This record gives sequence, structure tokens and C-alpha cells, in this order.
Amino acid sequence: AALAEFLGLPMVLVVDARSMAESVAALVHGFTKLEPDLAVAGVICNRVGSEHHRFLIEQAMARYSLAPVLGVIPRDAEFAMPSRHLGLHMAEEQPISETTLERLATTIEQHIDLDGLLERCQSRVEKPQPRRMAPAVRARIGVARDAAFCFYYQDNLEMLTAAGAELVEFSPLRDRALPEDIDALYIGGGYPELYAKELAANSAMLADIRSWSKAGKLLYAECGGLMYLCKGIEDDSGTFHPLVNIFPVRARMHKGRRALGYREVKFLTDCCWGQGGQTIRGHEFHYSDIEKMPAEVARLYALADESTEGYRLRKTYASYIHLHLGSNSQAAEWFVGEARKS
Repeated sequence: AALAEFLGLPMVLVVDARSMAESVAALVHGFTKLEPDLAVAGVICNRVGSEHHRFLIEQAMARYSLAPVLGVIPRDAEFAMPSRHLGLHMAEEQPISETTLERLATTIEQHIDLDGLLERCQSRVEKPQPRRMAPAVRARIGVARDAAFCFYYQDNLEMLTAAGAELVEFSPLRDRALPEDIDALYIGGGYPELYAKELAANSAMLADIRSWSKAGKLLYAECGGLMYLCKGIEDDSGTFHPLVNIFPVRARMHKGRRALGYREVKFLTDCCWGQGGQTIRGHEFHYSDIEKMPAEVARLYALADESTEGYRLRKTYASYIHLHLGSNSQAAEWFVGEARKS
């Protein structure tokens, strides 16, 4: 709703109608009255059990002159996307088969008024944007990108590119060495715990990243990347998988969530993202933790509750927090500048 209001766009409410009938009307009424200036184009009801169920919903919506029901999705267990810790399975893992996707598309065509949806959701006319020239490349940054490391804010990658970075993807799972002629490394989050055995078996890559850090070259890692840079990962069955071993602690997986929420951090000193005292925001979500980091490893961030988070050894920086560079307009430029110095 906040995005629709900010962008001046109509909004379509998708309502989980399971175990509800007339109550859908109360739910929709609440959403529309909470922000009366919003243009609610219509409602799509999900997990509808039968035609009678649909009739009851549409009857209640019409009785109270609420937004039109543009259609329904019948309840079908095959349409559910499987999930695990940290969320849904990734799209590239193909959690829904091609056959099921075709069936879902056919169901949408049969049960949703697509012409009415398009007619009611006309966007405002945008002014043509001037073409931006590609910036001159100032630094080449190796970005870990595979099934184990797949959590990145697209904004971050685009802001680094706009600041003059050429992003060179590599796979800690498959590649035997780091890309040539790079100036910095960026290892994001993901699921290293699911691929710990394979990551541990790639000893050549582990040694290359370890040597990179010991040489004092710029390396930034977050969440799963932090776990990768530790001694190794102990999975929830107790099996230990040795990894890069830059930070002298183990990462351990747990059955329950260890942290979740938005964070604002202040740099305790100059770092790869900016000068000491500056702030940046991010998000933290993980089912692992690490052993207590030795005091001789410098801390990176101060949090709002006055605790510290994040760690630094030489020019290797790591934290559980996924930073969003849009919250600090200088961060991407600063990182590219630091990469050039490495």
C-alpha cells in the first residue's frame, strides 16, 4: 500500500480466502478504509475451495459495494512453493515443475478476468528518462554467485556498477581459483550450510581466498559469507566442515531462528563502506551463530542497543548484516575507491 501510494498506482489485493467466506469482505473493507486515498482496483482470492465458496465471497463483496472480485485461484496443493529456513526455495532451483507452471497459467486464464485486471491497472505515464552513459571502470570486483551464495540486493550491485565497478562473478562451489585481475571480493549471503561439504572439498578455492585476505587485499562478506570465512560450519547434525579459516571461530547451525530484523549500524572506524561515525542500514536473518570472536579481532559496527557487530582482520570485513547501500549515498563510491587502493 505504501508503494502504491508513493508511485501513484492502483493496488490489487490478493486475499488468502482459506477458511473465510463473508469475512473476506471485512478484511477488504479494513484495508480500503485504512488508507482511503488508495485506488483499490480489485481483489483476487487465493485458495478458494469451490464454486459455492466463490459465490459467497462475491455476494458479500457486492453487498457492501466493495472492490470487484477480479477472480480466484482454486485451492491446489501442487501450486504451493516449498520453503525451508530463510524462506522459499530459490527460483533457479525450479521448486515448481514446468508441468505445474503450465497448469497454474491455465488456471489463471480460466479463473481470473485478465482483461479487467489490465484495464483497471493502467499505470501513470512516465516521462522518458535520459540515457546514462556507462561509467568508466575504476575497479574489478569479484562477486561470489552460485547456489551457496545467492542473496544480494540488486540495488547494491547496480550502485557498485554506477560507481565504476566491473562485477566479475565466480563460484566458490565450482571454480578452482579466483578471477584474474580483480581488485576486491564481495561474498554475499545464501545457503553455505546446505553446500558445506562441497565448499569444504574445494580446497583450491579456500586456499586462494585465504591467501587473498592474508595479502591485505579488500574482502567483504556478509551472513553466509561470514560463515564461509570462519574455521568452518557445524551443521545441525553436528558434522563439522572446515572452510576458509580467516576468522578463528566456528559457525554453528541451529533448528530455530537466531536473528531477524532491520538494523542501523554506525561504523566504529573507517572501513570498506565509509568513514568512522557514518551510518548505514541493513537486514539480519539467520539460523546460525558463531563462537565468541577473540578480542584481538577488531569490531566493525555499533548497533542501536550499544552492542557491537561485524569483524575486521587486515582488509577483510565480515558481518551477519546484509547492508543496503541505498541507505548511505557514499557507500558504493567509497567501496570502489577502497578497491582501487588494494
